[in-house]
Amino acid sequence: MCVADGRAAFLSRPAFLGILTAVAAPLLAGAGGLEAAAADEAAGSGPLPEPRGPLSRGNAAAAMLARSSSLAVATYARVEALAGSIADRELRADVLDLIRVPRALYADRHPAPALRIAVRDALAREGFVAADAPVAGIFPPGTEPGSTGSIQPFWAAPGSGEGSHHGYPGGLALHESFNASVAVGIAGSYDAHYFGGRPTVSRDTAIAAALYHDVMKTVVFGWNDDGTLAAELAIAGTGGHHVLSGAEAIARGRDPRFVTTLLSAHAAPSLGDETKVVAWCRAAAIVAGVDPVAFGLVKRDGADYVLAADPAPLEAFVNYLSDHDYVVSVHAMHVVSARLQQSWSRRPALINLAPTFAWYRAMILTRTSALALYDTLARNGAGAFDRTILRVESQLVPLRV
Repeated sequence: MCVADGRAAFLSRPAFLGILTAVAAPLLAGAGGLEAAAADEAAGSGPLPEPRGPLSRGNAAAAMLARSSSLAVATYARVEALAGSIADRELRADVLDLIRVPRALYADRHPAPALRIAVRDALAREGFVAADAPVAGIFPPGTEPGSTGSIQPFWAAPGSGEGSHHGYPGGLALHESFNASVAVGIAGSYDAHYFGGRPTVSRDTAIAAALYHDVMKTVVFGWNDDGTLAAELAIAGTGGHHVLSGAEAIARGRDPRFVTTLLSAHAAPSLGDETKVVAWCRAAAIVAGVDPVAFGLVKRDGADYVLAADPAPLEAFVNYLSDHDYVVSVHAMHVVSARLQQSWSRRPALINLAPTFAWYRAMILTRTSALALYDTLARNGAGAFDRTILRVESQLVPLRV
């Protein structure tokens, strides 16, 4: 989720917080009976998988920060454990590959520049992007034909764009770990309250959709040399990463119900917002180079399109409900970032620690999240906040980009 997604507003903050209270559970509740092979597969990769090739200067600096952070390393390990707990062998392997070696397989379907322009033009004809939208917004750096460089690692990627939630190295893993854990809890609560405790809502799909739907943030939100993040193109009224993640799921052979489920993260397929999900399904199909009707994502209803999955699966609603970490995390990022900016402005000597404020902020938040700092400020006051920042700074080494 990104702050500018403009998602549906019918789930209030109090309602969501009530859901979180109800579903609070151990991170891997219900995972004890999984086959040993799944656990071995998750544990066998090592803590931080290496990128496939050279990284840009900005991405390499972010990766260095994440690698040196025990928070980032531990968070990625939790993501691997969640993915490794998926019982379905094929889906488990797909999700593990997705987080271990981020790639944009959808881009491989359009290897020539002219084909990529044609994708942009097809999206523009449907009103999903402007006619002059940059093609690089759909096929970001690292997806160029014949590129020898690498997309940034999942474990070093930010969870959103510049100044928004989890906008620091390791932020994506933290956001996705939280979302997938919440999805497991929500799925279990539905089973307990509506199905007599029978495992009805797919735990596999709940985890996989939560981990899948933001994964193209690794591609979209590359780190600039000054520590800021690349701008994101909006596609069909939401952050481009959302549609591109749907396209990636199509390219990787996921079935249409799963694609619909992951594309329901930014709006539930109900109460009038199903039209948004329809648009995202159609846009993802264009990017993946498939016909959305023939593929089974949507169907014709007179002059309009509706979801082919009618009624939509419960897992689609679980994915929507689980993607609300932004409710508090965006606010926390704004509050904490403003205080860090004040610190940076008051203490010119910090330039010896980081070349820009953006990198200084990244260095701090990679070690202790914006939400943790926000809670310190709210619970214990400005003095405790400042002491925490000084303690984190004492653990850092100067960053050279």
